[in-house]
Amino acid sequence: MIITPNTVIDNDHMNAFQEEFQTYNKTPGEETVHRGTGDLKKCDVVVKTIRTLQGNGIYLAVHNGDEGIFICRLISAPVPQGVLPWGRKIYVMDKTLVHPDYAGRGLAPAVYTWLADNGYTVMSDSHQNTNSLAVWHKLGKRGGVYTVNLVEGTWRPYDPSKVEDWMLFGNGDFTRYWPIRFVLPQR
Repeated sequence: MIITPNTVIDNDHMNAFQEEFQTYNKTPGEETVHRGTGDLKKCDVVVKTIRTLQGNGIYLAVHNGDEGIFICRLISAPVPQGVLPWGRKIYVMDKTLVHPDYAGRGLAPAVYTWLADNGYTVMSDSHQNTNSLAVWHKLGKRGGVYTVNLVEGTWRPYDPSKVEDWMLFGNGDFTRYWPIRFVLPQR
């Protein structure tokens, strides 16, 4: 797994992680349990289909034995037909939290890859902080990631060596808000 430098772990992070797992456990939905593959091969991956205010979504939890180590929420995002060649079943990565003991070990790229390998097309949300951008950058180095301009309806393979593909834009708080998204298509 890949170690991410400068990952900030504090009490707020741990509390947010625990609260999200409590929300996940209380949220009704249909669960399926899968044995992890690749970097997740020693873990169980639980996918829970849920109803959200934004539409259908999924929670995905990764367990190492009895311990929950990673959780994310994805929201179904219908994309205008003709914009993307991957069909209309796309999930936007809405929230991702890693157990502090496992932070910086490459769980997020491993989960995104697992999702793509299991038939999900994953898209970034409309803003990225430095940690979430690092995940897409790592995935881009492996290949198979695209940048998409939803306003123009254009897409192209993501090139991590091109600054314009990964540079943070915006309002000085190291978050970018723009119509460009990252997409990891289903395989």
